[in-house]
Amino acid sequence: MDLRFELQPWILRYLSLVLIFSFNGCSNRNPEGETAQKPAVVINQVKENTLTEVRLTPEAEIRLGIETRPVELKNMPKTLTVGGEIMSPPGQDVKVTSPVAGIVIGAQSGYFPVAGSFVKNGQEVMRLILIPPEMDIISAQEEVRVKQMEYDVVLAEAERAEHLLTTKAISEKAFEATRARLARSEASLTAARGRLNLYQGRDLDSVAMALSTYHVESPVNGVIQNMFVTRGQTISASYVMFEVTPMDRFWIRVPVYSGDVLNVDRNRKASISAMGKDDEAGLIHANPIHGPMRSDAGSASSDLYYEVDNKGGLFRAGQKVSVTLTLKSAEESLVVPYSSIIYDMYGGSWVYVKSDLQLYTRTRVELSHVSDTLAVLTRGVQPGDEVVCTGVAELYGTEFGGGK
Repeated sequence: MDLRFELQPWILRYLSLVLIFSFNGCSNRNPEGETAQKPAVVINQVKENTLTEVRLTPEAEIRLGIETRPVELKNMPKTLTVGGEIMSPPGQDVKVTSPVAGIVIGAQSGYFPVAGSFVKNGQEVMRLILIPPEMDIISAQEEVRVKQMEYDVVLAEAERAEHLLTTKAISEKAFEATRARLARSEASLTAARGRLNLYQGRDLDSVAMALSTYHVESPVNGVIQNMFVTRGQTISASYVMFEVTPMDRFWIRVPVYSGDVLNVDRNRKASISAMGKDDEAGLIHANPIHGPMRSDAGSASSDLYYEVDNKGGLFRAGQKVSVTLTLKSAEESLVVPYSSIIYDMYGGSWVYVKSDLQLYTRTRVELSHVSDTLAVLTRGVQPGDEVVCTGVAELYGTEFGGGK
């Protein structure tokens, strides 16, 4: 018993040393010839600051028309960027209906519109062949026979009158009256044949030449949003044929969180851009207008409305856009002329800072928004820095070998 207790501490120390050396050996073991490898290797790496300095000669600076402005700290209104929806002004969509019963055919040019077609005010869109009331194919055949007999009789009278006129047996006035009866009889016969062809289902274009047609025109400039008829379709009076949406002006419905509605400056224009655009090059300004007072309890939002000029056809009804609103509150921000901003092929925004005499450094900046002619920046430059405001594109081209 005594021997066991004397040996126990010695055995414990021995086992501890064995374990320590075993762990150290495992952790430091490295197979011979094996070297550590990096997970990635960048080849031909180009640092951004190696491309950003351009030194000009005094003559080149004058030739490029370089002008600078200092970066300023100004009290600029805050902005709020939300999503909006392009919509037609209420009551502006025009539904064109048929004034009479008839059969739909194409315009005289042969064109028949489809949904999405652009039309102008007064442009012929289609025609209607008027359907005679209470008429069937048997009656139409009888009418053709009667009209044919009447025409043959009048034709014989006209030929006899022409012969008598040569012998001075009748007056010129009597001869003209006979010719007029012949023309009326011929027109009646042509119309009767057209109606018979209509009931027999023959070529509608040839039928239209013999019968009266109603020309359906577009009442406004716009695009056909919906087409409810097709060629050869028989429709009744007051039937809706197509719907035209004006394209020259659109409304923008902007849902805003109800807690922010009162903070929006409704006297300032909104900046509109297409969804997904990171730059400000395609900004369009929209005027605030009064629209329906609507709110959505589910999203806790209220609708604001703006009107945008769409003569260039950039927008379409239902399109989602990004809308930047001006708030009533303001904060001190870095501002430069918007003409100082230049965008690279990836949408990044840059300015040229004059760092020395005839030396310009291209500097990346973070653009918050554009207010009138000023670009509001969040970082990249310091107050007092001289940035190029005129000749920016020329300087950018000079840097990459495409300048003057």
